Amino acid sequence: MKNLSIVFLSILFESLPFLLLGAFISAIIEHYVSEEKMAKMFPKNIFLGSIVGIFLGFFLPACDCAVIPISKKLIEKKVPISVAVSFMLASPIINPVVLLSTYTAFSKVDMNIFYYRLFLGIIVSLIIGIIMGMLFKDKEILKERKEEVEEKKIDEDEFAELEKYTKHNHHFINTIKSILEDTSIDFYGVLKYLMIGAIIASSIQVFMPRSILTFFNANPVLSIIVLMIFAYLISLCSNSDSFIGRSLLNTFGSTGVIAYLILGPMIDIKNTIVLMGHFKSKFVWCFIGLIFLFVFLFSLVVGVL
Repeated sequence: MKNLSIVFLSILFESLPFLLLGAFISAIIEHYVSEEKMAKMFPKNIFLGSIVGIFLGFFLPACDCAVIPISKKLIEKKVPISVAVSFMLASPIINPVVLLSTYTAFSKVDMNIFYYRLFLGIIVSLIIGIIMGMLFKDKEILKERKEEVEEKKIDEDEFAELEKYTKHNHHFINTIKSILEDTSIDFYGVLKYLMIGAIIASSIQVFMPRSILTFFNANPVLSIIVLMIFAYLISLCSNSDSFIGRSLLNTFGSTGVIAYLILGPMIDIKNTIVLMGHFKSKFVWCFIGLIFLFVFLFSLVVGVL
């Protein structure tokens, strides 16, 4: 139980700063960017929208723990689904912090892994963004949660009352206060799902026999499958998973490690639970299925090259 507590806390505390960052960014978007401005900022074309989402993932860097609340807020602001999906997938792989950690881990071992993670991460994000944009165009994909509606109504009522008495005074202070309140609402809304996911992931790390992971290492195809499943179950932050990937290199080879490094930041257990809390199940399962499919196919192609 001691090891379980240590692993659980390490996953949780590793994720919290990025979750808080994501909640803060989504609160900034809520306050300063209207739906009309958002609609004008992004192209309606699904292909171009996916490209913009990928660029957004680099210039608005967010770990896999932070992208969900930001993406949810973008969709609430009527940003095209292709933009939000490509951003959600690309940012945890191509943001500068992750690129630096990946380079540091593999620069003296195998730089091809760094390049494959970068370029395949972009390609998979682009393709899935386009497909999801076509499948769910003009469809409602967010869950309407009662507590969020009530919280939003309370916030709007309080803000209207506050604005009536402080219209010409303390505007900056009131704005900061409102942003922090929205940040806390988004943060705690996602935190409970993150904790459930962290409990499941830590239990797997502690109790799953390592012999299971090394059983299929002689077969490249099975190596890809095993490390994809491992990445999904182990739920590591994308800022630190490169060093775990490097430790798996001798056992599973570069093909399996590439699959691990691409899939892990895109989807894992804890993020699945967070997604299920905010998005409709049809969207979530289609999203997850496409990630597994394309990561497997492209990793297989890399193995053949």
